[in-house]
Amino acid sequence: MSTVVFRNKTGGSETLHATPGQRLLDVLRLHGIPANAVLAHRDGEVIPESTAVVGTDDVIEVRQVRHYDLDVLRRPKEYVYAAPDPVYTKSVLFDHGGTLERRTEQFTAETFVMYVEETFVQSVAAGATMRAGDRVVIGLSGGRDSVAYLKLLERTRGRWPEVDMTAVTITGLPDWDEPATFRTALDACAGLGLDHVIVTADDVAELFKLREPFVDVMNKVVAGEHRNMNMVIGHQVLRRMLEQEAERRGAPVVAFGFNADDLVASMVTWFTTGYRMGGIPVRELGSLRYVFPLYRITKKELTLYLELVAPGLNRQGAPGRFTTGSDERSLAYAVADHLYDLWPGIDYYLFNAFENVQRTLLPLIDDLCRVCGGRYVLQEGVANPAGLCDVCGFLHRQEALRADAV
Repeated sequence: MSTVVFRNKTGGSETLHATPGQRLLDVLRLHGIPANAVLAHRDGEVIPESTAVVGTDDVIEVRQVRHYDLDVLRRPKEYVYAAPDPVYTKSVLFDHGGTLERRTEQFTAETFVMYVEETFVQSVAAGATMRAGDRVVIGLSGGRDSVAYLKLLERTRGRWPEVDMTAVTITGLPDWDEPATFRTALDACAGLGLDHVIVTADDVAELFKLREPFVDVMNKVVAGEHRNMNMVIGHQVLRRMLEQEAERRGAPVVAFGFNADDLVASMVTWFTTGYRMGGIPVRELGSLRYVFPLYRITKKELTLYLELVAPGLNRQGAPGRFTTGSDERSLAYAVADHLYDLWPGIDYYLFNAFENVQRTLLPLIDDLCRVCGGRYVLQEGVANPAGLCDVCGFLHRQEALRADAV
């Protein structure tokens, strides 16, 4: 019979369920014990958790090495507000003067829809992401986030400030032109009666002064050694085309459908690279104001919301070559998702903390790209090319720009 005993730093011990053939690391994970917090011994000898396999008659002792109470995370004090036949549960870990408690509310389909819509309305008011009389350009990809944003606007109309909105869908890559996704973008505008502008591949090639069609440039990127630039270029193209439409319409506000975990993942990247980014849920750069109205709602919540209120809009094409990010991006998103599991409601703490941090940072310094015309933030401690954003600088080095571009 296999025995794995965990001895914590508060004087307790616990026998962990384990079966022969299991990796010790998997046993620890199943019981919410981080490997970094313990040392393991078998027959008096230290063993590595990552490679040790539980034997049939093993007695393994796992001792916590740092003095803190792991059960604060493993078995938090919890209050559950139950509901019959719930479709979703929302948990937040509250800190009351150093004492933690986890509050969990269960939602039926009806109350969940009410919760998401109320969260959206309150977020708009608290974050000032929409102000009366604003002229706003909205990026509408046809993906779930941007479509859910429009559906929220439609269903909560009258509860947020009246603004003048134009939706912009950018085409030019097979992933962006996928029929189901594109159809969803068109359908999403119908309920609000929005002006809907379609930006073409020719528009992209003209603004970025490309030598050849946009799709040919991107085919070379994803097939080459710099494929990690795939989504970096895609995001810059999307942003600049939205900005150009905003400038044409005299709209000083650009709205993005980034959700809560998008922004938490961005913060993971920021904290691990030191590269500057603007505020959340509002940032200003040059003459434009960028807003993230969905910053309090997660991707999972937006997807379920669409499934309940507009399942016909909850379709999306499979990710293709041009919408598949780098390993670094996947790491940031995975870390963000794990953070939500470990610390429910961590986004509330992070966004408030980030707002405080912004006040102590040096002012952002930006430059104007002489190719695409976009403003970009100059990063401290790195060599910033004069008058070239990261994307146009990369495209120039790849000889993808016209001779007159730079």
